[in-house]
Amino acid sequence: MNNETGEFYGIGVGPGDSELITVKAVRIIKSVDCIFAPRADSKSSSLALDIVKDICVDKRVIEQVYPMVRDKTKLEAAWLASAKEIEREIAAGNSVAYLTIGDPLTFSTYCYLLQQLSKIIPSQKIHTIPGITSYNAAASLANFSLIEQNENLAIIPVSSDIEELRPILNSFDTVILMKVAKKLDDVIELLEDMGLIDNALFASYIGFKNELITRDLLSLKGEGKGYLSVIIVRKPTNK
Repeated sequence: MNNETGEFYGIGVGPGDSELITVKAVRIIKSVDCIFAPRADSKSSSLALDIVKDICVDKRVIEQVYPMVRDKTKLEAAWLASAKEIEREIAAGNSVAYLTIGDPLTFSTYCYLLQQLSKIIPSQKIHTIPGITSYNAAASLANFSLIEQNENLAIIPVSSDIEELRPILNSFDTVILMKVAKKLDDVIELLEDMGLIDNALFASYIGFKNELITRDLLSLKGEGKGYLSVIIVRKPTNK
């Protein structure tokens, strides 16, 4: 019987392109005993696992299904159950990798798992491997400069009240809008009203087969393409 406990690795697998994964992440995925892959109960597969499926060949994969609800009690119960399942593997001497799209610590549900794991696993056993974010990948694909010199940048989720974005868009040189979801049309209307529509970049499903990148945001109205998308708004520079 193995008396040594395993290690836990939370791994960011990037926005979708399987080549946008760090060398370290690939090495760890290949070396661990099993892979944990999160999946929403509304989806048929794990996006994170889809990205690295060729690397995970012959690996034991455990999918963890999470409820897409806002009930805090149900969500905490789901994350605690996931943490305990991971803890059992580690206690058995198995090192595990937990996959998450983008970067694990940037608007990621991995943060909630980490909170639960930290209560039951020694901190020295927990390792987080950074990943490329969707907005970094989108900006690179479009050669879209994010910030220069002394400019400032804000990274925020789109709230239910779109008007809350107005002062932020006025205050920062570049604003990255995450979690656009069903608010895409409202965001487009706000940007049009503020005269910023021509200074924005829209990207969704970066690195996947249905990837879409465009500067023509008006063409997206009514298309329902807000899921897994990001909008980067950059004020004109006076050079």
